[in-house]
Amino acid sequence: MISENYSNLVYFSSLLPERCPKTFKGLEEVLSRYGVEFRLLQGTKDIWVRDFMPIPVFPEHLVGFTYNPDYLRDNPKYKDTITDGNEVARATGISFSSGLSGIVIDGGNFIRCGGKFIMTSKVFEENSWAQVSYLTRILEAYLCGQLVVLPWDSNETYGHVDGICRMVDNDTILMTNYSQLDRKMASRFRNILEHNFKKVHELHFDVPKLDKNSWAYINWLQTNDVLVLPKFYIPEDDQALRQISKLMPSYNGRIEMVDATDLIRYEGCLNCCSWVVEDCEDLQEVPVRL
Repeated sequence: MISENYSNLVYFSSLLPERCPKTFKGLEEVLSRYGVEFRLLQGTKDIWVRDFMPIPVFPEHLVGFTYNPDYLRDNPKYKDTITDGNEVARATGISFSSGLSGIVIDGGNFIRCGGKFIMTSKVFEENSWAQVSYLTRILEAYLCGQLVVLPWDSNETYGHVDGICRMVDNDTILMTNYSQLDRKMASRFRNILEHNFKKVHELHFDVPKLDKNSWAYINWLQTNDVLVLPKFYIPEDDQALRQISKLMPSYNGRIEMVDATDLIRYEGCLNCCSWVVEDCEDLQEVPVRL
């Protein structure tokens, strides 16, 4: 769970209201109703702020990194959409550690789970210059936890873990409905997660034909005050809401759904387009020992 000792501050790209007006309108309404403050980041070249903004490690500690993913860098059509999240943070007046500035990371490939964090092995592919043991030590030192590595499903271009699983509590993980998409890959994920966490659940949808967007409910927007799930106007909507509500009783009466049909067409969802930090006045450096 997100710490309840701080109030959340949610950032979106200033491009989001124009590109995805339905999604932004729904988010604006829900967050305002629950009293969650949100702001727009200027100077972004894409809407996926989660991927390029510094990683929130602790309430008072953010860590910047190099955002230069191969799926954008090697594609002339999208190369110009690469945003320097560190520059955006500085321009916004947000302090962060630059300890991972030489490491290529996507923020969507990081899920915090208590004293552990989960990433896919794509982080090793993107930093092939470094030995796995060395890179693991660097990541664990600056991201303050034990790294749990899931294999990269190369059929999924981005290698993001936030499309695979999310934290329910420090000992419990929820996977998306991967078994309905790729049973063999799902089994590999589950074996690793069960080795590292006490409970692993998986979404499942009882429908005649699975919708191509059914994976995306796991990519929710989470704050202390409200959990926001995407809505696609398909049978899976209600089933996802029921399953997630049952697993997360602390959000009883505080789970909402918003129309994300104009967002999902860009192949990402609510966690991808949001950057949630704690509203702290004093962001600090955390001493690191390598």
